[in-house]
Amino acid sequence: MKRAVYWIFIVGCLLLSVTSVGLHFFPYNKTPTAKEIYNECLYNVVEVKAESDQIGQSFGTGEIISADGKIVTNAHVVTYIRLSAVHEFENYYIRFSFEDDYRAVTLEKYDSDLDVALLQLSEYSDLALKPIRLGDSGSIHSGDRVYAIGNASNYGIGIFEGIVSIPLIKVELDGLTRNVIQCDLTIAAGNSGGALLNDNGELIGITTFRTKDMSGNVIYGIVYCIPVNTILGYIK
Repeated sequence: MKRAVYWIFIVGCLLLSVTSVGLHFFPYNKTPTAKEIYNECLYNVVEVKAESDQIGQSFGTGEIISADGKIVTNAHVVTYIRLSAVHEFENYYIRFSFEDDYRAVTLEKYDSDLDVALLQLSEYSDLALKPIRLGDSGSIHSGDRVYAIGNASNYGIGIFEGIVSIPLIKVELDGLTRNVIQCDLTIAAGNSGGALLNDNGELIGITTFRTKDMSGNVIYGIVYCIPVNTILGYIK
């Protein structure tokens, strides 16, 4: 009887040990809520402002992608077209959602064909920068849940929910053909350059444009985004 109890005890310990190892290597992964994703992005999605005395101001959104202050946005947020030529604004600024004042940044480079631009924040000694987590735009599928976070209508950083319509599609706009992600989303002016996130809160693209119908009216609810793999390829 004692021997039977002994072996039951040994087997129980072994089962407990195996279970513990399994839990250690295969933890339960909880999908973050929209609120949790939004709260995290308040530290790495920023308002962008570009201005020039002669032209005025342009507003958009940017994402901090590195701990040394690199910020990605759309090229059309930081440039303007005049007499069929692309020009840079004179001054550039960013602002976090919890700030009242803007911080000066510099324009490092941009590509109007890709519609991608890179800004640099130099003065951030009072901040602990938290770069946005990067995903893989090559692994998304139609029907995947996505979130757009950006400075809609220049009212501040907000969150919008939708789904991926087509993971990769060629769209012609203004004489250029771009490979973009088509999403069922509602955004507004100011969302340009904003974050497109998967349901894990990882950056899979940036919102860039909407199209128009035959009458020249904006088609709402269909949004096109630059894949993050394209953005990283340009930056690197």
